[in-house]
Amino acid sequence: ESKDHIIAKYGWIYWNFLVACTCTLQLGASIQSLVYYSILLPAQILDLVGDEKKGSYLGLLMLGGGIIAIVSPPLIGMISDRHSSRFGRRRPYIVGGILLNAGALISMGFAGDNGSEGEAGTNATPWNVALLIISFILICFGYNLMVTAFNATVFENPIVPKDMFGTSSGIIGALSILGFGIGTALGTMVTPFGYVSTYVVLAVLTSIAGFITVCTYKEERSDGYEVLPQGRVESGSQSYVSVSSSELNDEDDMLIIADSVSHAETKTESEAQVRVRRFEKLSWKVFVKNLADMWSPFKIHDFRWVFISRLFIQMGVYTVQEFLFYWVEDIIPMEGLSTATETSFLFIPVGLTAFISALVVGKLSDALGGKRKVFLFWSCMTMALLSILLSVTESYVIAMIIFAFFGFAIGVFMSLDYAIVCDVLPDDEHVARNLGVWHISIVLPQLFAAPLAGVILDAFQKLGKQTGVGNLGYIVLFVSTAFYFIVAALLFKKLKGVK
Repeated sequence: ESKDHIIAKYGWIYWNFLVACTCTLQLGASIQSLVYYSILLPAQILDLVGDEKKGSYLGLLMLGGGIIAIVSPPLIGMISDRHSSRFGRRRPYIVGGILLNAGALISMGFAGDNGSEGEAGTNATPWNVALLIISFILICFGYNLMVTAFNATVFENPIVPKDMFGTSSGIIGALSILGFGIGTALGTMVTPFGYVSTYVVLAVLTSIAGFITVCTYKEERSDGYEVLPQGRVESGSQSYVSVSSSELNDEDDMLIIADSVSHAETKTESEAQVRVRRFEKLSWKVFVKNLADMWSPFKIHDFRWVFISRLFIQMGVYTVQEFLFYWVEDIIPMEGLSTATETSFLFIPVGLTAFISALVVGKLSDALGGKRKVFLFWSCMTMALLSILLSVTESYVIAMIIFAFFGFAIGVFMSLDYAIVCDVLPDDEHVARNLGVWHISIVLPQLFAAPLAGVILDAFQKLGKQTGVGNLGYIVLFVSTAFYFIVAALLFKKLKGVK
């Protein structure tokens, strides 16, 4: 349906509300992403292994998580694309991911107790370490399961036409930033309440957010076919098509008479001609065939450069995010505040400015005819400059001011993150798989950026102590972050089919 038809049907305010409800899983995912990776996991590792080994251990865990996140999303997407059930193709995987993720988060809480007696690094036992590793792996699987299926719903959402991708992406970006804000508040629970309580609250919040998406996203049962975009029924209202399997043959694409077309508003049914595509049922033969074709999205010019530019942005983000806790502890500690609380407070100005820019830029991009590149270029260049400023900052107040501007810049990127990939992907039967491949660009940096940053931090901090430059490791860390953002900005220039 066209933008004018959508707005006339729902109204602007109610449409924004509906889109937000179908995307609340992103809210929960962002809460988890911030508080788990930036505060909880680094703090637990510090408690278990101590100061000298914290960077290397965190980097190795992120390496393992990166491997899981590279392999699982495309495979999950491929299976989901061919899934047939009364609950649809996406919702079963979202629900399974939510439950696995929640259970693993709760078990993670028992891997380290910040109320234990003794200095950091003296609380490790084989039980603690084993439980932390197993829980971490299960969290990675559960998170990727629900997020991969959810990403496909963003592209397939029946109430979001292509000329509203920017606005929809802006809403998702705003939800992500709101999640960061909630994650910031949750991070302050670690010191007074301990790991177990914090992880339980995190599991509950992410589950509630995910189930709101499950309950509000309009997805019909899947019987091994889909209605092609050019064959959607023009009925003046949203329509769902029911086709009996007996009417389908082995052709990939056919014109048929649907059993019925159910009109959501009038509650009536009518016959109509629609064009459908039959999905290949999943078998070992189909699995191997699609496994060999897994990387076919990279044949698309713009997809390649969207993927690579996003990868460099995430390398910069991960380098800052994963080691921010240690930077606060080593460079800008404040009396009377725990490191976890200090780190959480730094995200407050980020969240406020990013929320505003995400909502505004997404809508502005659509209003300008879908322009994306100019916003993305200056967003990356701004983050590069701010990263360099952070490398020489030793004041908590100045750091908060820098983070406020950083939030505005990252909000611009987040508002167009989904929009730009939706602009370059084709309408075909591999939506979840293709978006699973795209999702690798946000986790692949775990294989490179986080482990590399951990080694750099430990090595240059040691060198800095010998040469009298105590924060040398962090200077090198933030300068490398600026380099990643500059490369990403230049790569956006290579997009041909994006305005």
